[in-house]
Amino acid sequence: MSFTGKSDSYLAVTLENNGFFPDLSLGDLQKLYRIPAEYQQEKVEHHLRLAMLDTNDDLAEQQASWQAEGHATLAAVSDESLGGKKVLVEHYQRAVFCRATANLFGEFATVTRREIGENQAKESDGTAQMYRAQADRALRYLLGKATTITVELI
Repeated sequence: MSFTGKSDSYLAVTLENNGFFPDLSLGDLQKLYRIPAEYQQEKVEHHLRLAMLDTNDDLAEQQASWQAEGHATLAAVSDESLGGKKVLVEHYQRAVFCRATANLFGEFATVTRREIGENQAKESDGTAQMYRAQADRALRYLLGKATTITVELI
């Protein structure tokens, strides 16, 4: 137990990815993005898997390009690291985890209610939008787009 009275145990499940992108841990999602312990493992797994699929779909062309250059995994694309972790892998993880978190916020209304103040941050549309924006920013980095704005001539 933590000082808050809530469980400090994390789900010890890793979801296998497609071989190019890294496998992701439910426990890491819980720790890094404070996913409420009230969520059942199946719900967290489902939303993390959907976020992985969506992110992989968005990066399919980029993945093909990297593989055409001879890279077997995302971690092999660049040697750039920060704090011992590969930068591209961190951006991928952020994109997936933010998407999963944003989607899980919409599910919180089906979980047993507690104090209103505690639930407001978990259910906030603004919070879900913020996580979607962070996911988009991480995807843009992986796609080699330096800004958050794209303009096309029609």
